[in-house]
Amino acid sequence: MESKQSKPQIDKFREAARELKTDQSDAAFEAVVNKIAKAPKLTQEQIKELVRRKGKPEKS
Repeated sequence: MESKQSKPQIDKFREAARELKTDQSDAAFEAVVNKIAKAPKLTQEQIKELVRRKGKPEKS
């Protein structure tokens, strides 16, 4: 069995997604990865504002 450290990062990511059953197809997976990769980088102030807007999650 191949060790996890010898795999490229993208393969580790794909394996983790499959284990979590989050990838339904290669095309859907690639679309999500591309969307994340192209997302604009937020400043610290923008991150703080998003956190303020979201508020604390409710406990169930």
